[in-house]
Amino acid sequence: PMQPAGDALATAKQWLSEAKKPLVLAGVDVLNQNASEAVAKFCQQHAIPIITSYKGKGIVPEDHALALGGAGLSPKADEILLPLLAQSDLVILAGYDPIEMRPGWQNPWSDNARVIEFSAESNTHYMHQAALNFVGNVVAGLQSLNAKPAAAWASDEINAARSALQEAYPSDETWGPAAVIDECHQRVPRETVATVDSGAHRILLSHMWQCYSPRALLQSSALCTMGCAVPLAIGRKLAEPTRPVIAFVGDAGLEMFLGELATIRDLKLGIPIVVFVDTSLALIELKQRNVGYENLAVDFGATDFPAVAKGLGGIGLWCHDRASLGDAVDAAFTRETFTVIAAVIGEKAYDGRI
Repeated sequence: PMQPAGDALATAKQWLSEAKKPLVLAGVDVLNQNASEAVAKFCQQHAIPIITSYKGKGIVPEDHALALGGAGLSPKADEILLPLLAQSDLVILAGYDPIEMRPGWQNPWSDNARVIEFSAESNTHYMHQAALNFVGNVVAGLQSLNAKPAAAWASDEINAARSALQEAYPSDETWGPAAVIDECHQRVPRETVATVDSGAHRILLSHMWQCYSPRALLQSSALCTMGCAVPLAIGRKLAEPTRPVIAFVGDAGLEMFLGELATIRDLKLGIPIVVFVDTSLALIELKQRNVGYENLAVDFGATDFPAVAKGLGGIGLWCHDRASLGDAVDAAFTRETFTVIAAVIGEKAYDGRI
C-alpha cells in the first residue's frame, strides 16, 4: 500500500506531536481494509480515545478505557460525544464513512480545526471536511504518523464520558427493551456475534451492546433494512459454526422474513432469535408523535410467534421477565434448531431511551 508523503505528511506529524487531546474517529472502512488491529494498536500506543461508527464497533474492545463506543444512531449519545470532538485539538479520521451517521454529525468541527483523514475514497459527500486528506490504505497512513502526542487526555475526562454514555442507556430496569438487551448480553459468551435488524431496538442495542472484536455486531448499512438480522445470523453461523450467534429482531421485521426460519431448521443451526414484541413500528410511531402527526399505519395485530416457531420446526417461547429470558437464551445455544424468544415489552417502551 502506498505511504503518504510530502509536505502534507510533515504537517500531519507536526500536528500529532503538538496534540494534547487527540481523538480517533473510525468507521467501517477500517474493517473493510482489515485495519482493525493497526487502529487499535495506534490508539493504545498513544493513549488516544476512539469513537467508532456503529458498524465500526469493537475495533478497540468496548470495555477498554479508551473506547467510547459506537455513534451515529442516537441523539442521546451525540450530546456526549460531539462535545468531545469540539474539545479535541486533533481529530484523526480512520476509514470513517459518514453515511452511517445522524445529520448532527454533519460538519461537527470548526473550519480551522486540525483534522487528518485517512479514507478509502476521495471526499465527495461533503458531510465534513478535513484539513489534511490522505486517500488510500488506513494502515499505511497511521504507520506513517510516527510521532508521539505532546500529552494525553486526562483519564477522568474520558472516564466521565464513558460513565455518561452508560447513564444515558441504563440497563438496570426490571423489564423492558433495555432489560432484554442487558440480560442477553450477560448470558452470552464474550466471543458471541450478535445481529440486529432496523428499528428502535437497533438504536438502543447498538449503544448498549458492548463489542469486544470487530464485526461482533452485524446490522444493516444506512439503508436500514428491516428483517435482516435473521439471514445475517444464518450466514455468520455458517461461516464459523463453533462461534455463538444471536439475532435480535422486531416483531414486524420477523414477520417479513418468517421463511428464513425454515432455512435455519434445515441447516440445523442453534440460533436464538430474540423478538421485541410491541405490536408497533415503534421508531416510526415515535417520530409521528414527536412531530405531532396522527398515528397512521404503524400498529398491527399480534402474532403468536411461539406457535409459528413450532409450526416451522423450531422452539418458541414467550418471555415477560429477565429470568425466563435468560433461561431461554441459555437453552437455545444447546439446540440444533432455532429458538424464537418472544420478549413482550409493550407499547411505547422506547420513550425517553433513544
